[in-house]
Amino acid sequence: MSEVLLCKLQVLEEEYAGQPLVVQQADLLEINRIRSQIGMHPVDASLNEIGVAVEEAKPKPKPQHVPDHSKARAIYQAYLKKSEELKAHQEYAERVVKATGGPGPTPVRPLATMGTDGGPLLCDHCGKPIVLEGGRYHGVAADVAWKQNPIGNWTSWILGGVVVEIQLNGTLRIYHGYPGQDTRYCCNAASQKEETAQAEFKSQKSPETFHLLLTFLKHEFPNMTEKERFNLLNEIQNTLYSYDPGIGVNRPSRV
Repeated sequence: MSEVLLCKLQVLEEEYAGQPLVVQQADLLEINRIRSQIGMHPVDASLNEIGVAVEEAKPKPKPQHVPDHSKARAIYQAYLKKSEELKAHQEYAERVVKATGGPGPTPVRPLATMGTDGGPLLCDHCGKPIVLEGGRYHGVAADVAWKQNPIGNWTSWILGGVVVEIQLNGTLRIYHGYPGQDTRYCCNAASQKEETAQAEFKSQKSPETFHLLLTFLKHEFPNMTEKERFNLLNEIQNTLYSYDPGIGVNRPSRV
């Protein structure tokens, strides 16, 4: 019996929308009579069940604005690339400074063998090797002297002096001479040239780039402290936008 009623109810409800209003009114009475018989909720004129809470449609969440970090990310990638390129030269500079440092005469071995691809260290200004002073090898280039006596860690005074320093970007510079005002010495001529280049340099730093990078770093490294984030931001800007003296003549290798 219930199956027959269900079939009749289904037909009435399916045809209900297409019926004239007078017929709908009569059909609605019949529909609700049948629904009552089989234990279903009555419906209204739109065939919505009466007494059943209609679940409200949840409002769709507004799409969140995702900032475009593509420009800042490109800057950061350029920073990583340049930092990686500089790393080998910076480590090399530290090794040379350590090997040639100390009071008194300079060790000959590093002067003769720590240049590019194992060659002699050359002056970054004139491109010539360091010359020894005094004793058996007076006036002889360090690499020539070392080939004649490649034994131990012997030292020598340097004819005309030598300056070993690390530049702003952490790379090595070797110069003949004694620091001062006399530009006949390579170190002073180079220093004067460097000062002029720095004075003429125009930094590409800007408030827009600073804000762009800071927003990116906050998004990319949320666990960084504020101090760490600003330190990284300054390092990025200094690496990419501050005066760059270049690599120099002496390198770990020609590649």
